[in-house]
Amino acid sequence: MDNIQRLPEYLKTKIASLDNENYKQVRKILTKNNLNTVCDGARCPNKCECYSSKTATFLILGNTCTRNCAFCNISQKTPLGIDLEEPFHVALAVQELALEYCVITSVTRDDLKENNDYGSIHYQNTINEIRKLNHNVKIEVLTPDFKGDKIALNRIVEAKPDVFNHNIETIERLYPIARQLANYNCTLDVLSYMHKNGLITKSGFMLGLGENFEEVKKLILDLANVNLDILTIGQYIRPSKQHLPVEKYYSLEEYEKIESFIKKETDIYPIVAPLARSSYKAKEAYEAILQL
Repeated sequence: MDNIQRLPEYLKTKIASLDNENYKQVRKILTKNNLNTVCDGARCPNKCECYSSKTATFLILGNTCTRNCAFCNISQKTPLGIDLEEPFHVALAVQELALEYCVITSVTRDDLKENNDYGSIHYQNTINEIRKLNHNVKIEVLTPDFKGDKIALNRIVEAKPDVFNHNIETIERLYPIARQLANYNCTLDVLSYMHKNGLITKSGFMLGLGENFEEVKKLILDLANVNLDILTIGQYIRPSKQHLPVEKYYSLEEYEKIESFIKKETDIYPIVAPLARSSYKAKEAYEAILQL
């Protein structure tokens, strides 16, 4: 039976205004280049703020995922072929938006098995195309796990993004419920491997799926043990009645408690807030890490 709770006031966000010039310009550039964003696909609550600030998180490799995570609003159907022009179009959009920091993410493409790919070749091409047109832009990638394949991961290492992000999403106990086709230890191994190869590493997870505070602390310490640099934590908001219900809305005091634990017990840079998402304040977090 669904645990229906009223959405707290601090989780309610404004609907993006069609009159905002920056918002309209971002939409125009994305449409012209036939690009997807995770802002739209995952119904991100920060879309209004980000679009109005002339930024977006680009979603490559199509808009259909091969996995069935029970919290995610991305379409879960048979994916289409790869748009080989997409890396160049992303680079053009980055140039037109005059971005200093861009985030590239994707759906999971477990179907792309040939040459140990899983989408890693497209990521590599996208990073390279962005750098051709935008020499000073900082690039963060938020990737799937590529099945933990080292050949695929090495393509990302070779492309040298400024930040490598891969989300752990939730505690280990809830993986069979929330992430049936993913593996908790695989995610930790991927983050560890990328750190050992010299990349700034980042991850994120949601609150409200049924975890308790001790499990949250264990997850944070597991991430600290693989030398994670940046961690985002935010409230899970149910996209529809077909997705997992919200078991709990955390109070602002509980967010402060979690952030205090991270600062006291780890060297991780935390972004902890109800509406924090994977690319929320991404540039600020990157710059803060460089100062440490």
